[in-house]
Amino acid sequence: MEKEEDAIILNNKYVARFTTWLARDKLNYVVVAVLIFGILIRLYYFNLVGEQPLWWDEMAYGSLAKNYVMHQWDSTQLIIGETLIRPQLLPLLWALLLLFNLPEIYARFILEFIPSVLSVFFVYLIGKEVFNKRVGIISAFIMSVLWIHLFYTLRLLTDVMAMSFLFASIYYFIKAAKQELNYKYFSISIVLLSISTLTRYPYGMFFGVYFIMLIVTKNLKLNNKKFWIYGLIGLIPMALFFGYNYVNYGNIFPAFLGSSYVKVGGHAGTSAPFAYYITNFIATFLSPGTQTESFEASNIFLGFLKSVFSLLSIAFSNPLKSIFLISFLIGLAIILSELVIGFNFITKNQKLQNRLLLLLVLAAIYSFFIFYIRGSDDRWLLPTSLSICIFAGFGLDFLYKIIKKYQKLIALILLLAILFFGAQQQLKYADELIKLKATSYLQMKQGFEWMKSNTPEGSVIVGNAIQPYVVYYAERQYMDLPSNESESDKILGADYLVIHWFIEQPQYIFQYIQNSSDKWEPLNAFFLDEQKQQPGFIVFKKSG
Repeated sequence: MEKEEDAIILNNKYVARFTTWLARDKLNYVVVAVLIFGILIRLYYFNLVGEQPLWWDEMAYGSLAKNYVMHQWDSTQLIIGETLIRPQLLPLLWALLLLFNLPEIYARFILEFIPSVLSVFFVYLIGKEVFNKRVGIISAFIMSVLWIHLFYTLRLLTDVMAMSFLFASIYYFIKAAKQELNYKYFSISIVLLSISTLTRYPYGMFFGVYFIMLIVTKNLKLNNKKFWIYGLIGLIPMALFFGYNYVNYGNIFPAFLGSSYVKVGGHAGTSAPFAYYITNFIATFLSPGTQTESFEASNIFLGFLKSVFSLLSIAFSNPLKSIFLISFLIGLAIILSELVIGFNFITKNQKLQNRLLLLLVLAAIYSFFIFYIRGSDDRWLLPTSLSICIFAGFGLDFLYKIIKKYQKLIALILLLAILFFGAQQQLKYADELIKLKATSYLQMKQGFEWMKSNTPEGSVIVGNAIQPYVVYYAERQYMDLPSNESESDKILGADYLVIHWFIEQPQYIFQYIQNSSDKWEPLNAFFLDEQKQQPGFIVFKKSG
C-alpha cells in the first residue's frame, strides 16, 4: 500500500512539474505539439509497414543477432566476415530482444522508432541552445517530417540509432563548453559519442570535431587532472571495444585497420575525382524529388564553386518546391557571414562557437565522403540533417523576424504556410517511397520462413546470395552456389536448392536444373505477381 502511495505522489510530482513548465511559456505548448506530431507520423507508418521484409544490410545485422543467441554459425564465413566489419552494438541489443522471444516488430520499435523520436527532440534542444526556442521548434518540425529520417526509421539499420546518440552527445557537448568546461556534461558527451561510434563506425570522426572545438573554446585543458579523468571515463566504451578486438583478433580495430570497410560504396584510396556531387544530397533531403546532376572535380576550389552553383540552381529553378532548401541557404549564408566577420572573436563568443560547431558537423561528414570515400548513399549523410534542419529553421526565423517588424500576424501566417507547404512535400514523398519499398524482398522472407517451418533442422540450403536470409529467417545451414558449371557437383552437398530473382543468378543454374530433374524436384514457389506467373523464389528438394 505504501509503495502505491509513493508511486502516486511521485507521478503527481512529475505532472506538477510538467504543468508548471507548460505554463511558463506559451511556446512550450508548441514544443509538445511538434513532438506529438512527430510521434503520430511515425506511429502511422510503423503500424503500416512495421513488419516489412528486411534488406540485405538489415539481414546482416539480424544474422549476427540470431547467431549471438543460437551460436549455430560461429565458424561460417558470413558471421566471421560480418563480425569483423559491422558495428556490434545493434546486433547485440537485437539479440537481447530475441532472448526474450520478442518479435521483430519490437526490435524495430525499440531500436529505431524510439531513437527517431529522440533525434527530433534533440534537434529542438540543440536549435534552442544555439539560437532560440523558436528556431528549435521550427528545426524540430522540419526534422519530424524529413522524408529520409521517416524512411530509415522503419529500417533495422544502424543509422537512426547512432544518430540519436550523436545528437544527444552534441547537445551535452554544447552544454559542457559554456564558459568554463562542465566536466560532468563533457564526460556524458564523450560516452554518448563513444556509443554512437560503436553503433556506426564513421561517427568516430566527431572526436576530431570535438578536439577542434575544445581548442577553439580554450577548453583543451591537458594540464588539468579532471579533464583527463572525465575524458577517459567517457572513452570507457571505446577502450572496452579496442581491448576486446585486440584479444580476439590481434587488432584493436579490424574493420578500419584490417579491411576495406571504408571503401565499400566508394573509391577510397584511389585516384578517383572528388565526389562533389554529394553536396546535392542537401537538395535531395530538403527538396525531395528534385532532379540532381552528378559531377566530379579534381580541383578543390572548382568543385566547391560547382557545388554552390548546383544548389543555387536547384533552389531557384523551382522556389515553391525548394522552400526548405532556400531557407537553409539563407541560414547558411548568414552563419558564414557572422563567422567571417566575427572571426577574431570566435574564441571569446559562445554564440559564434556554437554556430561553428554545427558548421563543422556538416563539413566533417561531407569532407569525409567527398574527399576520402568519394561516393555515398543518402543514408550515410543522415547526421547532416542536424545542421541542415537547424540552418533551415534559422533561415525561416530570420525571414519571420524581418516581416514581424512590419506586421506580426502576416509574419506568423507566412511562417506557418511555409512550414505546411514544406511538410506536405516531405510527407508526400516519404509516403510514396515507404509504401513502394514496403514489399521489397517479400518473396525472400516468405520463402525462407516457409523453409524454417517445413524442413528438418540441420538441413543445408544452397543458393546465390542467400546467406543472411538462411540464417535469420530459416535458421538453417547454408552453402554458396558455385559460380561456374564445372563445380556444379558441389550443389549435391545440400539438401535444398533455392533460385530467386532478386540478384543475378549464375547462367548455368537454369540449364543445370533442367538437366537434373532426377536429382532435384520443385517443392514450392513464391511469386512476384498476384496471377502467379512470375516466380520470385523457387525451392527445390534433393531427390532420394
